[in-house]
Amino acid sequence: MRFLSLISILFLFGCNSWKNTKSFSYSELAFSDFEKNVISDSNYIIVDVRTPKEYRNGHMKNAVNVSYFGTTFTDSIKKLDRTKTIYMYCQTQHRSPLASKKMKKLGFHKIIDLKGGFMKWENNQMPIEK
Repeated sequence: MRFLSLISILFLFGCNSWKNTKSFSYSELAFSDFEKNVISDSNYIIVDVRTPKEYRNGHMKNAVNVSYFGTTFTDSIKKLDRTKTIYMYCQTQHRSPLASKKMKKLGFHKIIDLKGGFMKWENNQMPIEK
């Protein structure tokens, strides 16, 4: 019984351990806080990990489109400045955490993910570009 409890604890902590370590932090922000942080931050990149078609239908101002499903995702991500804060989003916040895990392995330091994704952003009439 004690062994199963230990396994459960290790599993729970292990699942979230990728998010915050000494040299890497991952956090999620609601759309209103996300916008405030971008405005107040001077050292950032906004990364849209949706498909090019999704991006063309509307995206955040100054967002760089690097499709998580694209065959060049890793090569394109490697070209970004790892020292900058990455503000990231996808359509529903499914792909962006997956992309963040890959980016951690590539040496990125700080990723802030849009809670609820672009759908939440758009549904709250936040500014978009086409």
